[in-house]
Amino acid sequence: MTRRARVARGVVVAAALLALAGCGRGGSLHDIQKAFEKEDYQEVVALSRHALRRGEDRPALHLYNGLGLVGMGRDHEGFDEIATAVAGDDHLAQRAADFLWEQARSQPGSDVSARRMREAVRYAPDLDLGRNRFAVADVCFAERSYADAARLYQQAVAQYPDTAACEEAYARLAECWMELQEPDKARATMETLVEKYPKGRAAGRAAARLDDFSFDQAQAAFDAAEYPRAVDLSLALVESTANRSLQQKARYLLGQSYEAAGDTARAYSAYREIISSDRGDSGRIVERARARIAVLQEAGLH
Repeated sequence: MTRRARVARGVVVAAALLALAGCGRGGSLHDIQKAFEKEDYQEVVALSRHALRRGEDRPALHLYNGLGLVGMGRDHEGFDEIATAVAGDDHLAQRAADFLWEQARSQPGSDVSARRMREAVRYAPDLDLGRNRFAVADVCFAERSYADAARLYQQAVAQYPDTAACEEAYARLAECWMELQEPDKARATMETLVEKYPKGRAAGRAAARLDDFSFDQAQAAFDAAEYPRAVDLSLALVESTANRSLQQKARYLLGQSYEAAGDTARAYSAYREIISSDRGDSGRIVERARARIAVLQEAGLH
């Protein structure tokens, strides 16, 4: 957008603000409007704050102050002031969204742009983020707004499934589900990631996370005395994981689950498998397996 176009748009926004504020020409808002039209945001902020300090606590003044702060690059302060303005007069929401969207487009591809787009959508939910959903979701993720991030990542991968950003988006979406205490959704997302990008770096990390996740589920089942489920989960992990250390841990948990369920013969076999599979790198797991075998043997199992 050219400077002339920006100025023209600023005039429209400023005029709309004056109309919303119910002000004619003259007075503090008129002076602020002139500064705003010139894109003299420092002057906009100075005049707005002066008026506010005098007790002119009107939503339009807070909005001008917020827009000016954003125009100066002081986004966090500006966002707070804009929120105060819209809370006082929700008719100002669209004006705020228009300005934030314009400011976002002035710095395409940056985190600053993504944060401004996020704020713009807050006040105008019908704005179409398009492919910018990926970047805005990343901002939400970085700020630990996991519900917003999950919603945007889901939209992004659904609408742009062939975009290179999808691989990392799936990885972060899985993290969001974990943070939101949605383990089944997290697992399904990781499985999708591994299936769609089997050679990708994020997929490799997800595969490792899936193995850890599977072990945690098996351990949780064992701790809850759900021994048949613990057996099924442990056995599946033994057969699927390429991580030898985790495989040995799963074998030991499998033995424990069989033993707790009263199937000592299968428990004995699981512990023996740990020993026979040892390549000198299983350490304490082998010692623990031998100890359990000794206990079973003392009980008469050979």
